[in-house]
Amino acid sequence: MKIVKLIGFLLILSSCDRYLGTVEPDYIPQKKVEEVFLNKTMAIERNDEFKIGEVFYPDDKKFDLNEILDFKKIASIDKNSQFLILENEIYYNKKNDLFSLNKKDFKKNNSFEIEINKDEEIILISSFNNELYILTNKGKVFKSIQNGFEIILDLKVFLSQNTISQSSKIITFSVFGDIIEINLENNTFVTTGNFAVNHGISNTSNTYPYNNYNVILYNSGTLIFLNQTDNTPETNYYLEDLNILSQVGTFDEFLDTPFNIDNFFYFIEKKGLISIFNPLTSEILWETDISSPIVDYFIDEERNLFILTFNKIFIFSSQGYLRKEIAHSQENPFNFWTDGESLYLANQDGISVINFNGELINSIKQKFKDFLKFFKSNNQYYFIDSRNFYTLSE
Repeated sequence: MKIVKLIGFLLILSSCDRYLGTVEPDYIPQKKVEEVFLNKTMAIERNDEFKIGEVFYPDDKKFDLNEILDFKKIASIDKNSQFLILENEIYYNKKNDLFSLNKKDFKKNNSFEIEINKDEEIILISSFNNELYILTNKGKVFKSIQNGFEIILDLKVFLSQNTISQSSKIITFSVFGDIIEINLENNTFVTTGNFAVNHGISNTSNTYPYNNYNVILYNSGTLIFLNQTDNTPETNYYLEDLNILSQVGTFDEFLDTPFNIDNFFYFIEKKGLISIFNPLTSEILWETDISSPIVDYFIDEERNLFILTFNKIFIFSSQGYLRKEIAHSQENPFNFWTDGESLYLANQDGISVINFNGELINSIKQKFKDFLKFFKSNNQYYFIDSRNFYTLSE
């Protein structure tokens, strides 16, 4: 019987010359181009007059230069050198040697050898009550004396390079996730809590306030909220909530500590994700994937968000509209700054100055290595890479 049914079925198939089922009409390509924005925003017209406000975050993104100057080398350093700039002096270390420079002429005042092990590094130079303090990655705390430094504490634990200085206190973090508060008034320390350490790259990050907390990145994937009163950690699931709600991807490697403006956190992910998220209401104001690694950022008082990539600068409004997209030719940029009129892009060959149309205005030629950090004190500009300490000169 089965054989008879099979033969009948084959005869039916052989008599059919058409497809059994619904036939969709052929697709005919149309000569149309549609722009797709993941955050459902649109670019403002190119003739829109754009003005930048004062830099809001981070603090070290604002230049106040009246003219382009040259770089003047102050000293040779190494990639792990730490700095402390006071009213009249600059302190920095090179490995285990600590140097003091006069800020007027940059001549060396003193030098000291800190007695640490070969595999030990200085991670902080601090000052309290006119005394200098040095913290190492192995938990040793040194205090200045008349002819050098003496050890006053030994935490006997390995520390992350991120620290927070709070007048008489230093907040530091162990590699196991312990939060340690060092009191310089009485030379004591206490562990205020513990947090889970996620995968991430250890790097220096900014510390931002949020309500009664200080927010800091332990590493690029571990976000910590510390109570400003007692430095205890707050248990939260902000990042987990964001990743559940976000439609642009997974946030796991942050460029810097997320900062808060009007109860919305600005999460900037290294691989190109941006989300403006309120963790208390679970509202995402806007988000996007620029599909390119993010090198650097800053935000101005008008809430314009500037994003630097390897070939472009994106400027987003507070509501996520793409206000400008500026192409640049600075190969492998390290970071950028602004003076309110122009943008300054740094790479291994120096600093290029461009306007908001991407046109090159000027440049400072200087060979840098690996990175370029900038800080300012008493209207004096200082720069460091992994080998040298610079200032600007006429």
